[in-house]
Amino acid sequence: MGPALAGKMEADYVDRLILTNVARHVGATVEALHQREERPPTRGERFTRFLQRVLERSAVTGAGGDPYFGPGVAAFLTEEYEDLPEPTVTRGHELEDEKYIEGIQLAINDMATDENIVMVGRGCYYILKDAPNVLRVGIEAHVDDRIATIAERERLSLDEAASTVAARDQARLYFFNRFFDIEDPDAPEFFHFVINTSLIGQEYGIKMILDAADALRSGDLK
Repeated sequence: MGPALAGKMEADYVDRLILTNVARHVGATVEALHQREERPPTRGERFTRFLQRVLERSAVTGAGGDPYFGPGVAAFLTEEYEDLPEPTVTRGHELEDEKYIEGIQLAINDMATDENIVMVGRGCYYILKDAPNVLRVGIEAHVDDRIATIAERERLSLDEAASTVAARDQARLYFFNRFFDIEDPDAPEFFHFVINTSLIGQEYGIKMILDAADALRSGDLK
């Protein structure tokens, strides 16, 4: 529905572009951000990240020396690489949580200053919940319809599509709980209204959004 709505509004449609802007803000590849959003980090990845922090902290401070690099590693790191930019993150679990959400918020708030834009996903409706010029619309569908859509769009079997939907739902819950301390990201108070696309067709759903957007601009939404 998002691209079709943007076409009707003659507006920019922002989805993958958000990832690109976030990547620019945090110095990560788009693929790393895709990995980060497709699923929550596994226990092994969280442990690896923790271990990496410990080793890096030990090496840079020179506390006791590093068993692989030796006690001179601190001077080597600071003198050899101090003028280099931060390395590009290429794996999703290597991306620090704080930097990730900071990039998401910076990108979404930056793009929300445009008057004619359709944004989808990445928690934008929650990040912009206090913006008076933003219409927040929830889109939902019955799980069987979602599975069928994913299967057709991504050329998967129904079983594969069901697993994909479950994994993405889990990742979405993790995202909102981890970064916003929200247990139910679909709570009605986050939206002006919600459209069930299993019961409401795309053409009428778009009309509902366009009418509400006009009402918001004119101050007649309430």
